[in-house]
Amino acid sequence: MNLPSVSIIIPTFNSERTLEKCLKSIRSQNYPKNRIEVLLIDGGSTDSTENLATKYNCRFVKGGYKENQEARKAIGLEKSSNEIVGYIDSDNILPNKSYISEMIAPFNVIPDLVGTETWRYGIDRSFNLYNRYFALLGVNDVVAYYLGKADKIPWFEKTWKTGKILSDKKNYTVVEFNEKNLPTVGANGFFVKRELLLKSKCKPDEFFHIDVVYDLLKLGYTKFAMVKNEIYHDTASTIFKLAERRKKYFVNYGTISTRRYILFDKKNKSDIFSLLKFVFYTVTIVQPLFLSIRGFAKKRDIAWFLHIIVCWVFLWAYASAVLKKT
Repeated sequence: MNLPSVSIIIPTFNSERTLEKCLKSIRSQNYPKNRIEVLLIDGGSTDSTENLATKYNCRFVKGGYKENQEARKAIGLEKSSNEIVGYIDSDNILPNKSYISEMIAPFNVIPDLVGTETWRYGIDRSFNLYNRYFALLGVNDVVAYYLGKADKIPWFEKTWKTGKILSDKKNYTVVEFNEKNLPTVGANGFFVKRELLLKSKCKPDEFFHIDVVYDLLKLGYTKFAMVKNEIYHDTASTIFKLAERRKKYFVNYGTISTRRYILFDKKNKSDIFSLLKFVFYTVTIVQPLFLSIRGFAKKRDIAWFLHIIVCWVFLWAYASAVLKKT
């Protein structure tokens, strides 16, 4: 079989804390080494990031855009040269040697496939409590979960449910997305045909990982495969730091004219109803507690019980953002 060539794009900025584990997991893959290139698109690191790029035989590109990781992803797309582009973050760790092979396999049998996405986050007991909670729920924004737009499935689910399910294979589920049901895919284990992604609004100042996928949907490229594997995400974030970032994002969203994907559409009745449910569930506590118990029964980890706290923290973050905008 003539396996497609793959360009792994990793945006970096002072990433030494996790980068070596990330690169080591990539270089240990059983995918043919001569079919993979790894590009580090750097925002001006002052730590050992560039040395690690050399150690693991990666192309180190000075991409600029110190405060904009998404813009550097666009530069990586421009600098890449292979058939398939894979977006792996510097705090991602591939769980086994067959990961890239698993992500590429659907492309070999589905001619009109656009991209593949890992369907679950892996659980590493060495991660902090919040990192494990984030992985267990399958999303780093609890509101996205309640809107039905999480990028990964939670550990109490066994099937992918978002979008139109076209077929369910042993190793992946083929799904058709549209502009209304697109989850927050495009990062932390996302592989896509380069020639298609170049048709999106992929210039650095317009690039955002969900938005470029949304662009492809509008162009009629709708078929994706959710691969039944895992990827580790060793974020150093805390609940409160993440909530503050989401608050800032919400306040500034209306001023970002280049964004196309809308997480919460105030014109969409389904989004409004889901958001109201989230508020009701958070205030009454019962549903978040039930979810925690349900999750704990499937995957024993006390991190599940952060769910009640996280719901309240994000309710505060978004409510204060609304008040600030008002």
